[in-house]
Amino acid sequence: MKHIYNLFFFLCATLTLWSCKDSEEIAQPSLTLNNNELSFTGFRSSLAVKVDATRRWSAIPSDYWITVSPDNYPGANEHFIANVAVTVSNNETGQPREGRVTFFLQDDEITTLIIKQDKQNEEERPEEEFPITWANLQWAGSASITEGDAFEAGSCVFADGITNAMESTTGEEIVADLGYSLSDTDPSGPDWTWTSSTDDCWFHGDWGDNFYYQGRINGLPAGTYYYTFRVRNGSGPYKYAGTGGLWNGIDNVNGTFEVKEASEGGGDDGDDDDDIDYSKLVITWVNLQWRQDNSPKKGETFNAGSKIEIKGLTDLEEAATSGNKHLICEIGYSAASSDPSTDEWIWTACPWSGDWGNEWYYQGFTSEIPEAGTYYYSFRYKIDDGAYTYVGTNGIWDGTNNVCGTFEVE
Repeated sequence: MKHIYNLFFFLCATLTLWSCKDSEEIAQPSLTLNNNELSFTGFRSSLAVKVDATRRWSAIPSDYWITVSPDNYPGANEHFIANVAVTVSNNETGQPREGRVTFFLQDDEITTLIIKQDKQNEEERPEEEFPITWANLQWAGSASITEGDAFEAGSCVFADGITNAMESTTGEEIVADLGYSLSDTDPSGPDWTWTSSTDDCWFHGDWGDNFYYQGRINGLPAGTYYYTFRVRNGSGPYKYAGTGGLWNGIDNVNGTFEVKEASEGGGDDGDDDDDIDYSKLVITWVNLQWRQDNSPKKGETFNAGSKIEIKGLTDLEEAATSGNKHLICEIGYSAASSDPSTDEWIWTACPWSGDWGNEWYYQGFTSEIPEAGTYYYSFRYKIDDGAYTYVGTNGIWDGTNNVCGTFEVE
């Protein structure tokens, strides 16, 4: 099983973190886990642990029957959270066994996660050949929308032997539905409504060892709603996503969002009631924050992320839950030009993914890339109808110190 990261909503996979904004307030080295012990049945399965670190970390299991994914994260000098999947093999020893996963911060041993596995109990034998052992609420476009708008969210899914065994463009037989309820209850219950069309919930792409699904909900009246995804492999049982793994109602719970009446959202302007004069805002800093580690193949998409700082907007706590309709972000690529302002670039809308201190983080996929070769990529932002600002490696693109990123298509 594997988790991908997000950032705010947590990114997964073995990813390459690009340079972060220089800061005089560099976080002190630290690494913490949200759990110090995981207990498994006797059969192969996976459980999750969250690693909260401020430096490059790695994880080393003590025994052959324990695997960790990802087992390292190339973090920089900023606070970063990664969801880590710990998987155990079948215990055929006839006795309970115990191991550990040791976490290192750079070269220093920091903490140990205890792994306990019972001996096999036939009543706990998995019924599926490739069961879904992990799913999470990976991303949400906004925690607050206005009546008439669509709520969008995404989920990552792990099934050992499927999601980590192939680079899929279809999701194979794993399907997902996005659901909602007015009550914060077990999503397997009767008071939940689920999408019923692939137009409303679809396979979005391969993401490291996971498959990523995204969906939208339309036409909801004003109110507070709870949401999650349900996923299944073929005709197998539904599994339900939680905030950090399969839903259990305790640590991994439903997400929530609010639908406001149109008058609350400021009519067509959406969020003009926030007393911000958008005509005076200036984009002060941007960067290429992250890109997928593996090379996409011909016909696939490329995934990357960017941060942006706008003083008077991204540093406001009350604006840090949903992004902003006045700010537009797009991810683009080109094989012909390293200047992202030229006409050779192809641009795709990129969603807000989370708050990151005084910056906001956007992550998205390019359109499908039809040919193999070397490509440039970047992001561009604009406020309302203003001019685009183009993103360089660690600041606004200038073609010299802050340039476009590159990637290969096989």
